Amino acid sequence: MKNIFKILLIGLTVFYGCTDLEEEILDETTGEENLVYENLYALVAPTYNSFAQLYFIRQVFGIQEVTTDELMIPTRGTDWFDGGIWQMHYLHTWLPQHEHIVMCWNALAEGMARANYSLLLLDEFEDTEEVKCFRAELNFLKCLYMYYYMDIYGKVPFREYTEENFGKNPQVFNRKQAFNYIVKKINEIKPSMGDKGVLPYGRPNKDAATMFLAKLYLNKEVYTGEAAYDSCLIYVNEILNSGRYAIADDYFQIFGPDNDQNYSNNDEVILATVLNDEEDMDNTASWHEVFQLSFHYNQRFGQGYAGGYNGICSQKEYLEKIIAHTDTATDVRWRDDRIYDLTAIYCGFNYGQQYDINGRRLYERDQVNPLIFTFEAPLYTSSESNGVRIMKYWLKLPTVQSARCPNDFVVWRYSDALLMQAECNLRQGNANDALTAVNTLRAKRNAPLLSSIDLDGLLTERAIELYTEGHRRQDMIRFGTFLDPKADKPDVDPESRLVCPIPQDAIDAIADENILSQNPGY
Repeated sequence: MKNIFKILLIGLTVFYGCTDLEEEILDETTGEENLVYENLYALVAPTYNSFAQLYFIRQVFGIQEVTTDELMIPTRGTDWFDGGIWQMHYLHTWLPQHEHIVMCWNALAEGMARANYSLLLLDEFEDTEEVKCFRAELNFLKCLYMYYYMDIYGKVPFREYTEENFGKNPQVFNRKQAFNYIVKKINEIKPSMGDKGVLPYGRPNKDAATMFLAKLYLNKEVYTGEAAYDSCLIYVNEILNSGRYAIADDYFQIFGPDNDQNYSNNDEVILATVLNDEEDMDNTASWHEVFQLSFHYNQRFGQGYAGGYNGICSQKEYLEKIIAHTDTATDVRWRDDRIYDLTAIYCGFNYGQQYDINGRRLYERDQVNPLIFTFEAPLYTSSESNGVRIMKYWLKLPTVQSARCPNDFVVWRYSDALLMQAECNLRQGNANDALTAVNTLRAKRNAPLLSSIDLDGLLTERAIELYTEGHRRQDMIRFGTFLDPKADKPDVDPESRLVCPIPQDAIDAIADENILSQNPGY
């Protein structure tokens, strides 16, 4: 047996030469005892755990949302300044030491390292169909971590899973190199991945691989300078024509507690993280932190629950685009009252005077100013009431803890694929086909049908359909609006802001600017 156990299993950012962590030497005997077939899933589970932790406000989700026109965390008096980190997100003035830029980089490194470790362990098993399937899934997740590196930072540290000399610096791919590697790898592993309905829920299947390729080609022009909407259309049509997915009858049920129970041949979800272990609080990802961070301290989510932290809100310009684009009185995506009687909070967008569950008006902490959520939210001088608040992944009631509920995070879904089809058609001059796709979705969402569609309208359609799902930064970059001025940010950003800075610790650890250097403009 290979001496493969002198590898760090947890917290492996050192694997990419990005921190000063020391390697943990695993006991070789203990490692061999774990290499039994019954423990196969346990050997690959750490990679899945890394996947589940990405969609937090301080990691991938926050960078993809709080940097856009969709979400913000304004400074509220002495609250939420936090050394200026939220203002930097909004203004795109990140520094290489920015806490969340560093956390996200390290989380992706850890995920890739865990995937490599598990791939190395699988080499000890007979090459059965199940082992091949797990190997394909690990490569899928490794490629997903690479994809976020490519998208957010523009550079991807990389090691083959067989490389055990961690004293040697990793390769660092540029965007074009990373794109080509990921496309090639996903095409290689796709035949070994399981099918929907056969593979257990929560594990990436062939359809997830197809959607991954569609996402890559949708954004190829951003990553390589060469558009490939025709290629994207091939893969997205494969999803749409598979007969395994459909537009959900109940929009908010896609995101509700125990949403894994939706999984069927008519479900929207193509790829999701599994976060629904409500009993094991130490290992349950705190997805609801995003929404608890939104609502006011005096909002209790019903009786007996902790209040919110009064941070995240939406932005006026973004909301006005949505209001101008649809009828908020009928469009089911705007607001839903299914949990209002128990929480005094709507699914969707919350604004105006806020109440408790007994119908009494709520006030700010001074108990003088009424708690009235406004569309205005100044970046530097917001009050406790400024900003519209969003509840999309709604609470299970009663729940163990308001910040931790059994809602799986939806990464990719059918309606996104339908809008991707519309975009590809529109960009290739097929406006009628694009309009048909958009109106098919709008009819299901009880929104007024459109008589025409252009790129601005399509971007706004994505804004109302996919809000707080982690797509907005990528969409705005692809549509050319990410650098535009917005309230309290009057200037057009330089193109350097289309990627984030490389953490300084990563640059210092590799210590070779020919391998890893800072992005221009930082």
